[in-house]
Amino acid sequence: MSILKKKLKLISQSMIMILSTLIVAFGFGNNQAAAETHSYDGKSPYYNSCASSAVTKDKKWIDSVSYVELKFSTSCKTAWAKVTVTRPAVYDHEADARIVRSTDGKAYTCNSSGGNGVVNKGQTSCYTPMVYDLDPRKAQAQGIHAIPNSDAYNKAVTIWY
Repeated sequence: MSILKKKLKLISQSMIMILSTLIVAFGFGNNQAAAETHSYDGKSPYYNSCASSAVTKDKKWIDSVSYVELKFSTSCKTAWAKVTVTRPAVYDHEADARIVRSTDGKAYTCNSSGGNGVVNKGQTSCYTPMVYDLDPRKAQAQGIHAIPNSDAYNKAVTIWY
């Protein structure tokens, strides 16, 4: 084996050892930090009566007839999104909401299990399942309202709380 090949082999072995050390030391490749799991995640706000202690942390108008709210349960320490259309929806899939947690990006929409489905014709609101939201976690509510006869929609987002 040539001297150059031996040096390249040593360099590559050294790089593998350094990368392995970094992976162990800093937890790269550890997927546990990617998604948190809490008992309230994905549950309906009515689970364990969490909705009974709900407060609205922020409300943003999406357009002139719809708004999104960031709801927080003071007893369960959970958050969820609720979108409201101020008149009965005139078509199916008219509005939807989404809740997102800051620490791991976990997100649910009204159509997720634990939510009550998107706003369809004749309905006026929908809510998402909950995410556990105790500090240092924060959550944000996002709402969309479709623009009739198009693929476009209006969107609004709340503060992170």
